[in-house]
Amino acid sequence: MSNAISDFMVHIDDDLYPGERRLLEADVMNGDCVISAHIPDSTPHLMMVVYDSECTHAREILGQVRNMGVHATML
Repeated sequence: MSNAISDFMVHIDDDLYPGERRLLEADVMNGDCVISAHIPDSTPHLMMVVYDSECTHAREILGQVRNMGVHATML
């Protein structure tokens, strides 16, 4: 595992149902170099993503989220 572990928050502009949030988490987790992705039930508009910054960038992960049809911005 790389020593270049980074994280960032994704602000989700859409109102997603709990099942949709779990699917979004799973889709992001399937991305290359993503270590974890989680949307807490208490803050359903925020997703924390932890990733290896030696093999991907936050903007690429954000692009993946947007390609899933979710309106989102990086915090």
